[in-house]
Amino acid sequence: MLQSKITLHPAVPADALPLARLHNAAFANDDLMENMYGPLTQDDPPFANDLQKIIADDPHSRITKAIDTQSGQIVGWSMWSIYPDAEALATAAEEARKRATTPPATSLCPQLYLDYQELKARLREKWIGGRAVAILQVLAVHPDYQGRGIGTKLLMVGVEEARRLGLPAWLEASEAGYNVYKRCGFYDAERMELDFAKYGLSGMEHVYFGVDA
Repeated sequence: MLQSKITLHPAVPADALPLARLHNAAFANDDLMENMYGPLTQDDPPFANDLQKIIADDPHSRITKAIDTQSGQIVGWSMWSIYPDAEALATAAEEARKRATTPPATSLCPQLYLDYQELKARLREKWIGGRAVAILQVLAVHPDYQGRGIGTKLLMVGVEEARRLGLPAWLEASEAGYNVYKRCGFYDAERMELDFAKYGLSGMEHVYFGVDA
């Protein structure tokens, strides 16, 4: 049986809810995400409201959706932030720091959320602070469609724009997506081991911070 064709398109505000639901499905078994944000099972994720505003109003965001042409369903998506100068990055970083001081009400471990956000901000400042840069914020593919190269196509949307603009590209990766990022030319800037036992939880997660230039 032939696989259906997948095409890429810019997201529109009306896509916000299906994008958020797909994100939850893609990361349903991710312990780090669940501990920081709570169970990713909501049928009406609060994340959808944020996405709608980003798609409509954020000039730096590039949200791309992957569509199964047979079903018409969104089966994956990516969000890149393209900062054309250091000032734009600095402004966004400061806004992100302010947002990160308040864990989500649904968080299973607020301190883990705070610590991870601080770590992410610190490493971004170390490796890409004071630069124009492209940052991968989200890459999600529905579990039923993983392993078909959709993630690579969505990732390369931002990589190719970054190269066209002469910008380095940056991302944070879990073990699940690590091989995709390596194949697309990213190398490890840092590797971190998050031991959940520190927070009275079980499990461990490896997080990779990568750059392509």
